[in-house]
Amino acid sequence: MILPEYNLTDPFIHRVPTVDYITFIKICSKSLIHYSYRFPKIFPNYKFPETFFDDLQTLDVNRWQLTLVFIVAFLFTVIRFYFVKWYVLPALPRLGVPILHAHKFPESIWKFLYYLITWSFSLYVHIFSGRYNTFWDPLSVWESWSIGYPPTVYWDIHFIYLTQAAFYVHSIYATLYMDIWRKDSTLMCIHHFVALALIGLSYGSGHVLEGAFVVFLHDNTDMMLELTKLCVYLKKRENGDYYPFLNFLGGVAFVSFAVMWFIFRLYWYPLKLLYMTLYGGVYLGPQDSPFYLYLGLMLVILLFMNVYWFNFIARMVFRVCQTGEEPEDNREFDTTAVSGIPREKLQKLAMEGKLAAATSEVVKKKAD
Repeated sequence: MILPEYNLTDPFIHRVPTVDYITFIKICSKSLIHYSYRFPKIFPNYKFPETFFDDLQTLDVNRWQLTLVFIVAFLFTVIRFYFVKWYVLPALPRLGVPILHAHKFPESIWKFLYYLITWSFSLYVHIFSGRYNTFWDPLSVWESWSIGYPPTVYWDIHFIYLTQAAFYVHSIYATLYMDIWRKDSTLMCIHHFVALALIGLSYGSGHVLEGAFVVFLHDNTDMMLELTKLCVYLKKRENGDYYPFLNFLGGVAFVSFAVMWFIFRLYWYPLKLLYMTLYGGVYLGPQDSPFYLYLGLMLVILLFMNVYWFNFIARMVFRVCQTGEEPEDNREFDTTAVSGIPREKLQKLAMEGKLAAATSEVVKKKAD
């Protein structure tokens, strides 16, 4: 390993808890230009894809770890299937969830519970455990690299990696065969593959603190999105009952979702995580890290995905503010595609008081 060019105490290093946008663009532009000049000197014989596949052999990942990921992914799929079949679907008629939402409710409750548990754990690890200073001092992740060693991590970071890798493997299958197909489902599959590549390359090359921090900055918004959906699905039942508290909670969750998306994914993600990697990684990380280029590229792709999805959020916020309508996932296709019943017929069933029977029929088909 070629040691870093600088260390954390060097006056050249711009070390702050959170960089601003202008400074971020300036210092990252300089660091990436510097990296582009340094790369051919460090890797004079680099050939893609031959060298890349040769470098994959150096990853510190064994077959047992890979097998464990697929076992946990399989368990996620089985648990979700029976959780939905035994508990969620039978509860839909009792809860009075209209057929307009009945096909979407199982997916949302599963994802909400997963993200609630995993992000709560991630929040504890990064903020309250006291083991890591990643959030408060992003460049500190490179401290031990100055003496030639990756940072010391404990079981909690490895647990985050295991569950995240397994969940993304499960999510690829779920997106194709279990979830509702949406306008961005193809992009979602690409996102899952990018995430798995990030997880694998970062874990195998010792950059686990950076990868775990990516998880911390992303899972909370997914949790709030699913909570918003659940409140929308449950606030008005097919028998006409209306629950003002759920309407209020859904509004709070929706506003929190939009605000947290901007803060965590469009503010802290570039100004902490990308500052840590695109700037700090060049000057404070090992100069001959074989996967820095690919990891950095995938992190930038993830930023553009966040900006792309924020387009949906902004449109949703604009529509809600303009019309006063409830938040709705505008990525979804017409309800007919997933329920088998046209919207006009759904409205007619609602007027005739027959939504309960229709909901039970759809639930029965899904359970079968």
